[in-house]
Amino acid sequence: MRNKLGLLCGISALMIGPAMAQNPPNPNQVAAKALLQAAEKAIGASSVKSWTASGTGWMGYPGQPYAQGDLPRSDLKTFSETVDLASKSAKWTYTRVQGNQPIRGGGGGFPVQGEVPFNENVNGALGWNVNPQGQATPINPRDGSNRQLRLWLHPASFIQAALADPNAAATDRYFARQNRTVKVIAFTTKVCDRPQPQCTRRVTGEFNKDNMLERVVTWFADPVLGDSLSEFRYSDYKDVGGGVKMPHRVHAHIGDHPLIPGGHNYLDVRFTDIKVNVANAANAAPDNVRTAPPVTTSNVVATTLAPGVVHMGGGSHHSIAVEFKDYVTVIEAPLDQQRTNAVVTKVKETFPNKPIRYVINTHNHFDHLGGVRGYVAEGATVIAEDKNKDFYKNVILAPQARTLLPDRLSQRPFAPTGPGQSMLQTFTDNYTISDGNQTIELYHVEGLNHSDNMLIAYLPKQKILVSADLGGPPAAGTPAPANVSANSIALYRNIERLKLDVATHAPIHGNPGPHAEFARVVGPAAARAPAAGGGGE
Repeated sequence: MRNKLGLLCGISALMIGPAMAQNPPNPNQVAAKALLQAAEKAIGASSVKSWTASGTGWMGYPGQPYAQGDLPRSDLKTFSETVDLASKSAKWTYTRVQGNQPIRGGGGGFPVQGEVPFNENVNGALGWNVNPQGQATPINPRDGSNRQLRLWLHPASFIQAALADPNAAATDRYFARQNRTVKVIAFTTKVCDRPQPQCTRRVTGEFNKDNMLERVVTWFADPVLGDSLSEFRYSDYKDVGGGVKMPHRVHAHIGDHPLIPGGHNYLDVRFTDIKVNVANAANAAPDNVRTAPPVTTSNVVATTLAPGVVHMGGGSHHSIAVEFKDYVTVIEAPLDQQRTNAVVTKVKETFPNKPIRYVINTHNHFDHLGGVRGYVAEGATVIAEDKNKDFYKNVILAPQARTLLPDRLSQRPFAPTGPGQSMLQTFTDNYTISDGNQTIELYHVEGLNHSDNMLIAYLPKQKILVSADLGGPPAAGTPAPANVSANSIALYRNIERLKLDVATHAPIHGNPGPHAEFARVVGPAAARAPAAGGGGE
């Protein structure tokens, strides 16, 4: 028996030997390791455990363009980041001022009034913001994972993360317009504990002939764009001590899409002070962030405004469900699929056995259309201004990759040869939905800098006006503010222009209220203001 075992082991060894010889190391992985080691030596990346950097520049507002194309921007009076790789934590603080940036577009506090501070944090997959009063507020897990990914996009951390991935691979890429070749390294890194690929992100980097990392490309999860392509360019490398070189300029494009003309310039910062391996760089998550349940957008509170008209509130962005004889129309599909699923469930409870035939989108800002695809998956037709047509067809409803944030439309698509449905209906100036009893009138908003494709919805039977980002009535008796929003003035003037008999406002942000209060505050300001519209809220 011993001889037989020895013979078998010998035969096995002979079989394994040739098999191993037939599987040499992957040459692209070997090339990646050699390049990364050279890049590490060029900037001293392996010795960098933490850093702080401060400078000035400008920043854009993702998802808030005036029209298709680039983002509105504001200047950064200050910008600083503190990163600690061991704890996978970071803090970004910055102060926005409008500066000399053009005032066109809107959303997220644009245009900036005075100086506005921001404090953004991450530790592992936990993300949070800190307000000026020092209160920490958790952000949703999707955005927390995106922030964690940002830690590994800097040259020093990129090189370390790529060296840690045994499957990192290198290839050559020739740029014909520049007549030069760069080395491209691709690797993956884990940024949270949810399933792949949402939490295992792909990252690529381009190295020049001096082994310096020039450009990083990756993908962020986005409800509108799906796998949202983002690019970070690094330049102006300088010695910061201890044999370490760090880039002193970063320029970023975020949310770029090949079918969105103009690109999305997001960030441009020139650093004037960088220190590495600083003490106390780790950023621990506050107790209320660590123990908080995951942030959700699924809380829906239904309030009847009139028979057959229900306000779907309960969050930062609302929707209005309107009952027709044979179907339901929903005005606005904000935020994300989670919000849409919750609103759809409430609509079906409120109006049983009636399909959602239409969903109306007020304008092109991402926070107001992030849930549109969920309604299309239900079979609803999107109604929007014609200026949004190409954006909807080529970007929002197009079947591009959505591996990081799958939704029902990507997971359960309509068959190309099946009956399908009319996904999109656009209009110019005005459009009416009516069954002879219930009516919704849609109108383009003129004289507005917030968006070039804004619409308002008017229900003539109930005298209800639905608007987004244009303000709404204050609480009864509230004194008029010193500065009335230019957006509210634009809304008031459009109501007057269209001769709408409005009794009640139902804004997408804020509470419903009487038009009389809106007119009391906004009317005098509109009479004093010049004719031009305003920026964002």
